[in-house]
Amino acid sequence: MILLTNGDSWTQGDSPAQTINWEATKTLDWYDIIPEFGNISTHMPEGSMTQTKSLYKFYDSQVWPKVLGEKLGVETWNCGKLGISNDRIFRTTINSIEYLESLGKKDLFVVIGLTSVLRYETWNEYKPNQWECTRIHPDDFIGKDGRGYKFCDNVIYKTTMNIINLQNFCKNKNIPYLFFGAFDDMDEDLKTSALYKYIDLNPIYNHNFNGHFKHYIQDKFNITWFDKPYFDVRHPTDISHIEWGNHLYDYIYHIDNHSVLLHHEFYRSNYL
Repeated sequence: MILLTNGDSWTQGDSPAQTINWEATKTLDWYDIIPEFGNISTHMPEGSMTQTKSLYKFYDSQVWPKVLGEKLGVETWNCGKLGISNDRIFRTTINSIEYLESLGKKDLFVVIGLTSVLRYETWNEYKPNQWECTRIHPDDFIGKDGRGYKFCDNVIYKTTMNIINLQNFCKNKNIPYLFFGAFDDMDEDLKTSALYKYIDLNPIYNHNFNGHFKHYIQDKFNITWFDKPYFDVRHPTDISHIEWGNHLYDYIYHIDNHSVLLHHEFYRSNYL
């Protein structure tokens, strides 16, 4: 079985205290299948052609995907990338599943750390990576609570639709999965979507879309996300990643109705 993880910097790892391993980019199996990886040919203004390589940070530190994979005793593919949107997470998760299947690797477990609902993906034909993450600007805020936006309804609708689509994609392929929120409390926002009622909440951590990773560390150690050594520049350090990775393992196995792997025949027969 392969543990396939995806998310933003809270999945990739991006604390200043964590150690970057740039050499890892050269040996990635999925280096060429996700648009941000590998050599990319891009049409620039006036028809010029430029070859670029997108450098990607990989960490030798104990980020939660590595911790969880080691606890499960399986190979881990971490597709998380700092500063990205949920759009990119959904898109590249499907890309990665299809690529793994093309290699004959169909026994997968998908765990995703969702990012902020304020981020969305746009296509930019004039930049090397083409897809880029855009954030809703404070000038677009309306409403007393500061979470209403001129086009926020569309972003929320698209996010809920993508959650449902990815859930159905995994279910159709008999792939067990677990989604959690990294840091953004977006449950109330998503509930405003007419599609929310169609989301299967059983494989969603605690049956909601709040910032589970952040809240778990804050509550356990009675801190804020400005406090070292658990956070550094509002990103979890190795200490927090290890805590969260171990907690996810316990969550998967010891909480009723959440033991997604225990119901997966391949995993039961090969790893238990």
